Amino acid sequence: MTNKKPVPGPMYIEGTPLLVTADVTPLVEDNVDEVLELLSGELFEDFIAATSTEETGEHDGHAPEALRFERLREQLVERVAKKVALTGPQAVRVGERMAELGRARAEQGRRAA
Repeated sequence: MTNKKPVPGPMYIEGTPLLVTADVTPLVEDNVDEVLELLSGELFEDFIAATSTEETGEHDGHAPEALRFERLREQLVERVAKKVALTGPQAVRVGERMAELGRARAEQGRRAA
């Protein structure tokens, strides 16, 4: 799924000596909201089943709890936004900053090699 609305708030691009990092906190916040909506709505029954602590008293050598969580995880990953929409100015600012920091890291890598 793609988050079709622009990210509310700034996104920051920073550099460390070796890496360029993108702080996408607004995207993460939107994704957490989306997860909570899914867990309280469409995936509520799967969430309850995966988090149920009710013991059956039987054990067949498998870990059904782990399988339920894996299934729930797959469903959430499938439905939660994996891309971010940026306004034109956001995209230009982020792109320019990433290019600036990336060029510096690439040049350091060339010199080191």
